[in-house]
Amino acid sequence: MTMTIPLLIFFGIFTSLTIFPAIALLWQKNLIASAFLLLSSFMGIAALFLFCGAEFLAVTQILIYVGGILTLILFGILITKRRDARSLSSGVQNKKSGALITLSVFSLLIYLVHTEFKPIRKGSSVAASSHIIGYGIMGDYVLPFEIAGLLLLIVLVGVLALASSTKQVER
Repeated sequence: MTMTIPLLIFFGIFTSLTIFPAIALLWQKNLIASAFLLLSSFMGIAALFLFCGAEFLAVTQILIYVGGILTLILFGILITKRRDARSLSSGVQNKKSGALITLSVFSLLIYLVHTEFKPIRKGSSVAASSHIIGYGIMGDYVLPFEIAGLLLLIVLVGVLALASSTKQVER
């Protein structure tokens, strides 16, 4: 696929949608605003997956991270906020060591992508299409898929039961 000007513009938009909220997340003190910045970053990652032709990963990103993880984070924030009647905030700590670790991991990723990336040739077949993965999940792996869904449901019901209890543990 050759990169034309419109494709580069869309790639820049999706990259900005991913990177800028992630950077803003570092300095955000309000946890609700942080969760919505994380939502924007997750959606940007899903858009980049779609841009690269990995539609299964994009749908998985939306279902697992946006639909599951972010929802549980918001439930946790809202339930904790309701119990204490005080605003939740997060202070930014260890900026220098966090920046050093981030730059180290980023440099390592750039090095690995540069040395290990080999483009797919036109004659090769890609065996990881959405169609094949979908038939695999709904065919051979339907039982583990359903068990994982049942475990997630049990955890969610348990969290809601613990959060709605009116008893306070005495210390």
